[in-house]
Amino acid sequence: MHDTTDKRYMELPFTRNSRMKLANDVLEGTTLKKLATVKEEALAILKPTREELKKVASVTDRVIKHISHALNSQDIPVLEIEPQGSTGIKQTQLAGDFDVDVFIILDRGLIKGKGSKKAIRSFNKELFTGYINNLLIPTSREALKAKKVTFSYAEHPYLTITVDGIKFDLVFCYQVTKEDIKRSGIYSAMDRTPLHSIFVRDHLDINQKDDVRLMKAFFKAHHVYGDRSACGRMGFIGYATELLIFHFGTLENLLVNFDMLCKVPIDYHGRPDSLVARNNRFSNDYLIITDPTDPSRNVGSSIDKRAVLHARKQVNEFLKEPNVDFFITRSIPSPPNMDPHFQVVTFNNSQDVHYTIVRDKLYKLGNNISTSLERETTGEERFGTLTHEVVFPRKNNMVALAFHVSNPIISDSYVHRGPKSTIAPERIRGFLDKHPNAQVDSDDYYYIIVKREETTFTRAASRLIQELLDIDGLTTRSGSPEIPIVISPAEHLGRQAIHVLKTMVIPHANERA
Repeated sequence: MHDTTDKRYMELPFTRNSRMKLANDVLEGTTLKKLATVKEEALAILKPTREELKKVASVTDRVIKHISHALNSQDIPVLEIEPQGSTGIKQTQLAGDFDVDVFIILDRGLIKGKGSKKAIRSFNKELFTGYINNLLIPTSREALKAKKVTFSYAEHPYLTITVDGIKFDLVFCYQVTKEDIKRSGIYSAMDRTPLHSIFVRDHLDINQKDDVRLMKAFFKAHHVYGDRSACGRMGFIGYATELLIFHFGTLENLLVNFDMLCKVPIDYHGRPDSLVARNNRFSNDYLIITDPTDPSRNVGSSIDKRAVLHARKQVNEFLKEPNVDFFITRSIPSPPNMDPHFQVVTFNNSQDVHYTIVRDKLYKLGNNISTSLERETTGEERFGTLTHEVVFPRKNNMVALAFHVSNPIISDSYVHRGPKSTIAPERIRGFLDKHPNAQVDSDDYYYIIVKREETTFTRAASRLIQELLDIDGLTTRSGSPEIPIVISPAEHLGRQAIHVLKTMVIPHANERA
């Protein structure tokens, strides 16, 4: 379907970093041979068969045919309908990956004269929702006999259908070029995706695409992949993985350079490292991997530091003793927990809202609990440093929020220190006005003893969750209004969440890079 004369993607002023190590120079010959053997063994498991590829292609063609007929019947200005992503024109998918993103690329003349970016977003939401409800849903149910038809809206309206066991996301976007993005930006949240697919298709050879498969499998095996990453809010994503393989050339080179990912920006626009690092748009990002299609976008911005650090540890372990097991995904262990420093609450999730909204709100809830409970309102330590993690399984009818707490049980009172008795008379007067019974300690500071209402993290956090929880469709597992935070959870997911904190998060808590 792709028109080879279409120059939506332009070449890059790209050179690799001179500090990049080469695997052939730094690894011993025996290790390189072992890596080659392991890669071959892993690909035999991970690479899709011809039969799989043939089935996906056949069903995808049928879906596109019926969608195209429905849209053309209404004279909608569709320029192209093509499968994007790893199962589409990229062809970097893993065995058993039956999720296909079908993009319906529209002429951007539709938005001519629609005004501001905000007005265009509002127009897009209404336009795409109308197309979905009036054309795609009837076609999916009647012509395609889809088993599941689900309208979704996170940042962008789209339709998910299942046809012959294959899941399709049907997504609208506008056709843009790299130069259009530089000049005017994008018109919908998904406009860059076709350019990403073209880049991967045209710049990665067959061996590199196999290396992408291996690296994806590695990230998945260690639970640091995608928007359901168990370690961190967001793990590595497919496009970032593809760009990493392109940048370093081979899987082996990426692995031996993994330590430098968070230290040296990867830029595809010919800019000095110092200039890229100073870009205000990237100032809070742990990884910088600029988008070949848009110099102002960091593909690595969403990848959580926790995911990077845990992946780095696993990469280093793998290089010590390469083994195919590092590429095989297994369930997160769920050993029992008796350590009171680790506690968890599990929820039922009715899936009333998009899972990414639930995930983000739970992380925000965890942040609010940390802010409230780490210290007293007067600044003294309360329960101490809190670390939390959200674990969101693929079948998301449950979700867990786990905590690591420095001081799970605290005294029933604390000392609130005021000003020194020998300086700042105005501060002393203010302190004594509030606390007329204050005393002076051996260091000449005024102080008072403050009684605490709550002395266990379990009770304090339970109360706060009850007050702050505002997520549609989340209810406690017990069904009672009280929030059961426990040390030794009965739920498999709760034990998994504690295991993630213990083994994937806390060990890296003090690492900077």
